[in-house]
Amino acid sequence: GVLGRLGALGAPHPMSVPAGERVLEEAAGARRRRGNGGGSVPGTLLCTNRRLAFLPGQLGGSRGSAGPDSLIPPTPASSFSKPKVLTAASTLKFIPEELAVFCRDFRLLRFSFPENGLAPQAFRVRQEGQKRCTPTLGYPADGEDGSSTTLLFESLRDWEEELQRLGAAGWRVSAVNERFDMAPSLPQYLWVPSGLLDHDLKRTFAHFQERRVPRLCWHHPGGGHLLRAASFHPASEPGSEDVRCLEELLLGGRGPCVLADTAELPTLADIQLAHLRLRALCLPGAVAEEKWLSALEGTRWLDHVRSCLRKAAEVASLLAGKRCSVVLQEPSDRDLNCLLASLVQLLGDPHARSLPGFQSLVQREWVAAGHPFPRRLGLLCQDSPREEVRPPLLPHPYPCQEVRPPLLSHP
Repeated sequence: GVLGRLGALGAPHPMSVPAGERVLEEAAGARRRRGNGGGSVPGTLLCTNRRLAFLPGQLGGSRGSAGPDSLIPPTPASSFSKPKVLTAASTLKFIPEELAVFCRDFRLLRFSFPENGLAPQAFRVRQEGQKRCTPTLGYPADGEDGSSTTLLFESLRDWEEELQRLGAAGWRVSAVNERFDMAPSLPQYLWVPSGLLDHDLKRTFAHFQERRVPRLCWHHPGGGHLLRAASFHPASEPGSEDVRCLEELLLGGRGPCVLADTAELPTLADIQLAHLRLRALCLPGAVAEEKWLSALEGTRWLDHVRSCLRKAAEVASLLAGKRCSVVLQEPSDRDLNCLLASLVQLLGDPHARSLPGFQSLVQREWVAAGHPFPRRLGLLCQDSPREEVRPPLLPHPYPCQEVRPPLLSHP
């Protein structure tokens, strides 16, 4: 069997893989079908602790290296004659003729199996891949590849450790919202100026929508600070003492403060509409090939991506070129602020571009920051049609995949 050939689950494999990666299941002798009737390519279908991979021509004793081109994002699979979605809990009650892998970049990869008993092995490869689809984006476990660990920002220690990594002098971790009584949608711990006491900080919550006060989300090595906040509450009438606390929170002796709102960015309804048009355009036969690029431009998806990237680049330039604070302000502070804060850090922080760093970034700026995933993905009110309950934000294209931030998980 498969485990017999491997020796033991997770044992070193003769295929050359990066440090920290282990082959969990394999189906040697599978064939990947080419498009447009171009035949098939023999090879080995593998599932490691990080990815699902296909190695062309890996038959018998020859072993090669799994390069980046062999990466297949873990997705649901189905049989050929009668499609059936497979999950980690599925049992093999049929002999599949084909394994179909739907990728997030809209590719469809098909693997067939000759009459040699490989179908059960391929099923175990797919099943192991589904088990690896964790809510933490399917990245390797902490320290598995020798890199820094992933912070989930569920404890005071995580916030203190990240603040120390950023080297943000003059800031501290406040536990003023530890019971979620000050702002239910904010995380338990906030980065605030060291000179601002929690007693004074409490005076500022009532002046912002959903009580989402300004707080630090990133410190540039050059001295700039990136903050995010909701819009001011329309009924806010701060007294002189409240104004002093607000000034300390926003300025704190750190130099000028630049307000970067999201008014010039596309609305959530615009983004949703563009994404629906993009998905429709990617269906087979949606438009003639010679008109595809113009149709893509007509969806306005690229315009919206360009607008968000341009705004993030402007903020990153301000932080890098001037010793100032930039405050991202959005009415709810739970959608486009998540996106902009993430993009700015991806542009300016090399750690955010590593696997554990990116996962920590998503945890902090999306999950802990209160992005309404169930509402944005249309997971509430299951008895109603999805079109009626899904608010105007990017949906997840494949409901069976792990949940990813809607504004980050699509091209």
